[in-house]
Amino acid sequence: PVLEAAWNVDRDISRLRSLGLSLLSESDPSVIAGGSDAVADILGSVEASLQVVNSNPALATSADAVYSSAFETAGIVDEIALSRQAQLEADAAAVKLGSRLSNLSVSGGANETASLVLYRAIATTDDEALDELWNEFVDLSSVSIDQSLADLAGGNEGVFAVRGSQLLLRTRIAELSTNLDDADARLSVGVTQLVSEANGVSVSDLEAAGRTFDQGRILLAVVSVASVLAATLAAWLWVGNDLLRRLFSLSERMRSMARGDLETPMPEVGADEIGELAGALEVFRRQALEVQRLNLVEQLYGELREANEELTRMQARLVANEKLAALGELVSGVAHEISNPLNFVKNFSEGSMELFDELTEIVDNYRDALSEEDAEALEEVKAELTDSLNRVQENGGRVLAIVDRMRGLGVVGGEPEPADLNTELRMAVQASCISFANENDGFEVKPSFEFDDSVGEVMLAAHDFGEAVKNLVSNACFAMRIKSESLDGSYTPSLTSSTQRVGDVIEVKFRDNGTGISDEAVGRIFDPFFSTRDGALGAGLGLPVASDVARRAGGDLIVDTVPGDYAEFTMTVPAGKGEQV
Repeated sequence: PVLEAAWNVDRDISRLRSLGLSLLSESDPSVIAGGSDAVADILGSVEASLQVVNSNPALATSADAVYSSAFETAGIVDEIALSRQAQLEADAAAVKLGSRLSNLSVSGGANETASLVLYRAIATTDDEALDELWNEFVDLSSVSIDQSLADLAGGNEGVFAVRGSQLLLRTRIAELSTNLDDADARLSVGVTQLVSEANGVSVSDLEAAGRTFDQGRILLAVVSVASVLAATLAAWLWVGNDLLRRLFSLSERMRSMARGDLETPMPEVGADEIGELAGALEVFRRQALEVQRLNLVEQLYGELREANEELTRMQARLVANEKLAALGELVSGVAHEISNPLNFVKNFSEGSMELFDELTEIVDNYRDALSEEDAEALEEVKAELTDSLNRVQENGGRVLAIVDRMRGLGVVGGEPEPADLNTELRMAVQASCISFANENDGFEVKPSFEFDDSVGEVMLAAHDFGEAVKNLVSNACFAMRIKSESLDGSYTPSLTSSTQRVGDVIEVKFRDNGTGISDEAVGRIFDPFFSTRDGALGAGLGLPVASDVARRAGGDLIVDTVPGDYAEFTMTVPAGKGEQV
């Protein structure tokens, strides 16, 4: 406590020194106004700490010397605070006097000279110069000057009195600053000596305490040895013959429980505290055994549920494959039977259009012989017949396209073989973009790729996979072409294909910045024969075929879209080489 009190004195003296320096340089009135209170607070703290130091007679002399020096220094700091407060007040009064002087309107030679003398008095920094200016102003007053100038200069609150007070306070503050340095130097020496002596006293006390501790430790060692001997004798007579045997039995049973043996019950070891411990361990064993059984049941249930889900998926794929196979056979027969009549319809409609054009040319040669009403009727019949034949050709072409796509529905395109998915996907996407450009007036899309190198090889049925990619890329390119035509050249098409391994599946994504898919159509895009394209442009089988390929592979095809912004199709397929893609 004595050393800590000495350190507290040193800290408070540093605070007192900092306060004095702050008062000498600070211009904030609130800080200066609180200077005296801060001095009293610090001096009280120093006095309290020195009382603790004085409790040790060896430090009393140094403590008294420090208190005297601290009291002297505190008095100087307090006087600095009072002088700085008075200086601030004098400076404020000088500012007001200067403002009043500048607001006076005087005329005449003596008045102007007196006004100039007052300005010089406010600005002077020398006592003798201020006295000379006062004598000069007195001489001017005898000549008769304006009374307002005389009132401004004379009295205890006049220019000369206030300026004299300012100069006197500056001189006094400079003297106090010097006195503070001297007192602080003496105080620092006294505090340093006090801390040093307190440190020496503390070291002596610690050495004495160490010697006492050593003596106690020796005594404690003797008592401990005696206790160990007594405990050993008691253990040999009682613990070794009874308690240790029972505890050893419990310990062995606990080790066997830790190794997984929960079937063997705890041994009977008596009715005392060790028996209660054995009973608690028996309850724990039964509960652990029950938990183990419940965990086994839960694990078996989870495995059974996963197996059931996998069986359900396999059944769904088998049913889908059987349905697609049956549909393929049916569609193939229907397509064969329909294609010939459709070709006849399309060919004869084209021939009828040519014959109608020839007939129109012949009739035009006799138009002048027709009445006006017959000519108008002829034009109406011509327009209606032309429109009807065009509709026959357009819809016949669409039906032929649907029939052609139907022939491949449900047909597996070859046996799966190991192939690098990233390489196959890149080739299929690039080929599909080139094919679309050739069929659509050179509308070119440069695809970008983001591949996961960990995908590696999978089992690919090249025809099926290529057909699915072609359908997805064709739809994306068509949507981007429609958007490009609507924006008149201010649009850059973007198609990104990516792969990513996620656990046991691989995600193959196709993202375009085309028109997206409307909310009304997004729920039907995987329905066969549903299409948003007009005429023969859409058979409505592209996305169903791609979804069929994904399902046959044991995966799925999903869509994420924002109408007018983008569409992203994600095909999920099993990773590894055990499934067909």
